[in-house]
Amino acid sequence: MSRPQEPEPRLPPAAPPSSGPALRHAHPAERGRLLEDLVRQEIGYVLNCPPAAVDRHQTLTDLGVGSMTGLELQRRIAAVLAIEPELTFILRAPDTGTLARYLDRLLTSSKAGTEQRDIADPAAK
Repeated sequence: MSRPQEPEPRLPPAAPPSSGPALRHAHPAERGRLLEDLVRQEIGYVLNCPPAAVDRHQTLTDLGVGSMTGLELQRRIAAVLAIEPELTFILRAPDTGTLARYLDRLLTSSKAGTEQRDIADPAAK
């Protein structure tokens, strides 16, 4: 009788390259690079592979992101960036750069909304 094979240990979560607040204030060109690094890191985490193994030019589904891993990816990105990315966009993203640009738009629109609320209600800070 053979022993059941133990699952390979999951890679520990790495510290994000930048958090949401830091990314919001980064220069736009730098923010794009940081967001793509974050996307590759989080895809690597949910697929249990190093971020360097995540091919920037493949679709997320070709990389192995399915509905369950997509949901985990969505939750992880939402937690780091304090935004709500759409699961359907994550699953249909043609590559990591497109997903990073989508997150950038959400981040900057979220930033604009936060600044508008702060102006309207200074006590909300």
